[in-house]
Amino acid sequence: MFIVDALLGNFDRHNGNWGILVDEEKQTAEIAPVYDCGSCLYPQLASGEMKDVLEKEEEIDRRIFVYPTSAVEEDGKKISYFDFISSLKNRDCNAARRRIYERIDMEQIDWLVAETPFTEPIQREFYQVMIRERKEKILDYSMEQLMKLEKQQDRIQEHFSGNYS
Repeated sequence: MFIVDALLGNFDRHNGNWGILVDEEKQTAEIAPVYDCGSCLYPQLASGEMKDVLEKEEEIDRRIFVYPTSAVEEDGKKISYFDFISSLKNRDCNAARRRIYERIDMEQIDWLVAETPFTEPIQREFYQVMIRERKEKILDYSMEQLMKLEKQQDRIQEHFSGNYS
């Protein structure tokens, strides 16, 4: 969910913000795949402000690199999605990124945004641009960094095992 929240810019995913799907017949329970995402994609931004953001790359970047931050804290401070994910320091996060990254279908996302009823054209454009930019600048970038790190680790492993290529 952290990776999806990074893609959507969710600033409100905390421990009380999860849904559980319960099937009483089967006696199973699982985390809901989507739950309380009202704090995604800059919900307080008016249409005019969306237009202003789209006109300036630095404004788009501020909404990727500066805010929103995650509700998750490290050392008492809310963490930056970009900083945390691209640091590659958390193995669980790296594994989640790999698992989720492969499943992100930007054509489907663009279609979903385009077909969302009661949205203005500027909202649709804003959502499509912001999701695409967040994917490229957070997830694509960190995925490239992870692949480089894994190649380095493979080379080191080969070196110490005597298997040179």
